[in-house]
Amino acid sequence: MSATQTRPASATATAPTAHRPRWALGTAVAGAAVLAATAGAFALPALPTDGASVAMTHYMELLATNQPWNLLMFMAAPVVLAETVAITELALLFNRDAKAWVTSLNRWAGIIGGLYFLAVFGYLMVNAAIPLTTGGGWRGPIDVIAVGGYLSGVVPLFGIALLELRVLGRGLTDTARLKWHAAFVGLFLIVAHIAMIFGMLDPTLFGYHTAGHAGMHM
Repeated sequence: MSATQTRPASATATAPTAHRPRWALGTAVAGAAVLAATAGAFALPALPTDGASVAMTHYMELLATNQPWNLLMFMAAPVVLAETVAITELALLFNRDAKAWVTSLNRWAGIIGGLYFLAVFGYLMVNAAIPLTTGGGWRGPIDVIAVGGYLSGVVPLFGIALLELRVLGRGLTDTARLKWHAAFVGLFLIVAHIAMIFGMLDPTLFGYHTAGHAGMHM
């Protein structure tokens, strides 16, 4: 009887030690990876450069011009509003009993973000996209993808505003509306990152020639 009682105690005592080698191995691997990455960063030579100027997409040129106002108006403001919607969206999805101010912040960030980006979309279409198209001023496919990706953000952001204003999806349940919200937020993140990635590329990579390119006059 006493032997039977001592078995669980011994098993319990040895159980934590069985996991120690796994933790030790994981810690050692993580430490070695950090050391290798650090050593590699210092050991690699400086990136080569020929000193030539790199052509910019109109997306990057827009953000770099009239600093810091263009960056604030066309990048910071819509991204902050969209990320506010995304963060509060997570709070609502994981906690349906979230405080009222979280719900209110989510709703108004969606409405303001959608209407604001609709105004940005109209302004850039009239002053950039249409003149560049009619005047043949695009700097190759990279330029078109970057600007097109940025402008397409109006679909998910304005869609969120329409949801909150009950113009879109009037008959949706609260759960269905949250799903549409999440889908629109995800779509905006996709197109925004496409715009950023292609916007930072050199348009000459896809065959664009810098001689005589047209700038964006805004």
